[in-house]
Amino acid sequence: MNDNEEKKLCVSSLVLGIVGIVFSLIVPAVAYACSIPGLIAGIRKSRKNYSVSAGIVLNIIALSLALINSVIGVVMTVKLLFSDREDSDKE
Repeated sequence: MNDNEEKKLCVSSLVLGIVGIVFSLIVPAVAYACSIPGLIAGIRKSRKNYSVSAGIVLNIIALSLALINSVIGVVMTVKLLFSDREDSDKE
């Protein structure tokens, strides 16, 4: 891999991590779509460069936030579904 390709991987990992963090709280599906390739691109590159390490960390944070957001969404949906059933059973 030449120097130009390595720089592209560094920058793409960093940018995908930033985009993943921004969307992890809004639309977790977009965060998954950005952070997984960003993490793979960062891991493919050696960790000698600061921006690669930062990209890996940002992608891991984005994936974690998106996962937490997804779990909270599922829990809220299930809770809402069962609260509607309980209300209809009381009537």
